[in-house]
Amino acid sequence: MLENSERYPLQNIVVDDLFSANKLVVALLIAIVMTAVTTVWVTHKTRTLTSEKGELVFEKQALENEYLNLKLEETTQSDNTRIEAIATVKLGMKHIDSEHEVVILE
Repeated sequence: MLENSERYPLQNIVVDDLFSANKLVVALLIAIVMTAVTTVWVTHKTRTLTSEKGELVFEKQALENEYLNLKLEETTQSDNTRIEAIATVKLGMKHIDSEHEVVILE
């Protein structure tokens, strides 16, 4: 059989045994490993997307606040009393009398 100096090829025997007699076990083992890796990957992606969603919600709230501030500023800037005050105080304008009014017709 084998001489004393030779060793049994145990690794080859185990591999041959797994792939010849236990094909179902190997297939199930591969399926389990693939499922575990996929689960870890999906969990990582879910956490990444959840974090990104939180950042986007925060950015949306900041943009909404800025929009509301701009609308308020627009309302304030377009107020007629403010415009009239600037025209009379800074520019020295005054309301025109009807006797000084000139109408140009074409």
